[in-house]
Amino acid sequence: MEIQCPFQIVWEKTAATSFSEFIFQRIAKYGSNLAMVDTGTGKQWRYSELRVWSEMCAERLREMNVNPNSRVAVITSTTGQALFVHFACSIIGANAVCINGWNSIDELWQQVDLSESTHCVVENQFLSKVEDVRRKAIMRGGARIKVIKTLDEVLSDVRITVTPSGRKETRTTSSTPVTDEVNHVSVETPDASTVSLQKQDTENSEEETSESTADEAASIHNFSANHEQSMANRSPFLVFFSSGTTGLPKAIEITHKSLIVNMQQMSIPLFHPPTPKDRFLLALCIHHCFGTFSAYYALMNGATLITIPKYTPKALIEMIRDYKITHVHLTPPMLQTIAYDSYALEDITATLRSIVVSGAPLDSNIVKACRERIQIEDLREAYGMTELGGICTLSYYGCDRLNTVGVPLPGMLMKVVNWETKKLCAPHQPGQLLVSGPQVMPNFYKNPKATAELFDSSGFVKTGDAAYYDENGFIYIMDRIKDIIRYKGTLVCPSEVESILRSHPGIDDCAVVGRQDHVAGEVPAAFVVKNTAHPLLASAEVRQHVSGKIAQFKELRGGVYFISEIPRNICGKIMRRQLKQYWDRERTTTKQDAPNPQVTVVSKEKPRRSSTADSLKPARNNSKAARTKKSVQVSRS
Repeated sequence: MEIQCPFQIVWEKTAATSFSEFIFQRIAKYGSNLAMVDTGTGKQWRYSELRVWSEMCAERLREMNVNPNSRVAVITSTTGQALFVHFACSIIGANAVCINGWNSIDELWQQVDLSESTHCVVENQFLSKVEDVRRKAIMRGGARIKVIKTLDEVLSDVRITVTPSGRKETRTTSSTPVTDEVNHVSVETPDASTVSLQKQDTENSEEETSESTADEAASIHNFSANHEQSMANRSPFLVFFSSGTTGLPKAIEITHKSLIVNMQQMSIPLFHPPTPKDRFLLALCIHHCFGTFSAYYALMNGATLITIPKYTPKALIEMIRDYKITHVHLTPPMLQTIAYDSYALEDITATLRSIVVSGAPLDSNIVKACRERIQIEDLREAYGMTELGGICTLSYYGCDRLNTVGVPLPGMLMKVVNWETKKLCAPHQPGQLLVSGPQVMPNFYKNPKATAELFDSSGFVKTGDAAYYDENGFIYIMDRIKDIIRYKGTLVCPSEVESILRSHPGIDDCAVVGRQDHVAGEVPAAFVVKNTAHPLLASAEVRQHVSGKIAQFKELRGGVYFISEIPRNICGKIMRRQLKQYWDRERTTTKQDAPNPQVTVVSKEKPRRSSTADSLKPARNNSKAARTKKSVQVSRS
């Protein structure tokens, strides 16, 4: 059967021709309420200033010869100022290409080239790196990047004049008037008498709620295809990149319509969106769809959006405490910080009311530990993919079900099909999750083959995720189908074994992958990050911990391997392909080059070289082990 939300909505009839026009119409009611605080620069903006700043940025982009359908690479980290460039591109009709500024030069070049970006707007800290990318493009015979400007330059009232070559530029005073209203105001360091953030007019906030209760109730009706057809602009607006867990990243186009629909879906009362009284922390990177959509979601509902300069576990806790945050969206590794790390959390429980987690599978043990530690009233998991146009499932506010990612958002249709027969699955029967909805991406950019492979014959997106659903329509994600281990024809979900491994006090983090075996096909193997309090943890103890808690066919027949950190992408997803390279290297090394069977603790100050460890090239991790003074070499015991 097909699964859908028990409540449906009639899409708002709007004359907006772009996402920027839609959101400016929605936020006009919030007036002088504080809209955004960039704690990295100490600047803040009120809702009445957002449109003026966006239009000023649009003028700067036009001076850079950005035209409708131009592609502007926005290369940033977590700064909320990137949103002005997004809105400016929407005003012009250009595409904003969202790129991670922390990428390597080769990765930046690959994404700029793949998206065919002609202009770049970058944070100051990434300027020299992007200049290297342009030089690399010229050396390869291409001169696609015409102009590179910093955020400070495009958010200025100083005119930009670009010569035909695009390399030499002069600047004159702009004729555009910039009123005092749009000048930045420094944010004082929060303390007991917090100034700027505490000055919001609560009376105005109460009057300027996103919709009245009556209006909200009236918006919940049966879904209407006619209203879907009346939705605004269907042309591309944002370009994101896939995670690359299955190969090279692909460019994903998100339309104006997709964003408008997704904001409406998430903002119905059933899901309890933030209000003008709330403070929403953006701890996520703005170049990822989860971070961008979270920022739009906060602004559309009138909350004060507060950005973090650079994410660290300590900074996350301090920001929630000092800025009295009420709502935050996180990835699972970020939630693990709140659940387990030894920071003083007493002060954050007074204000923090809602946490939504997405980006990677969430261990139920982390959820339980977090709820017990901070007694939060609302901790939910959402499910989404960039290809699906953002978030597509969410639990009701205060839902206490474990492991579920919630119900489909209004307008979304989902079904679970057997991955071999393709027949519909009954409740609690696992299969592949298929999704259809009004905000699903139209295509990968200039990649018709990948686009055709993504959709089935009925137009549903093949998510590649193993899932099941219950009688109430709640969705449960098991694992990526490609990551499921097939032991003698029996399926083993890595996340189930990982959940048991993480319950061991000596294990900080872990990952389970399938190792090729000529008899069984695949056998489960574990990569483990030790807790520094248990430096002598051995594989026999790990195996014993798992034994008896799971079926015998799920036991770790492939071995236990100790490493310093689990490689993850920016959303917290385990890069299992990178871990499997360990055995590729193992096959080509001689017996003398094989890993020492003894567990060796190595100081970070004087690291011991290990070809095995180097072959893994683990990504940055936020686990406790990654922040200690000791790390463990890749070894097997």
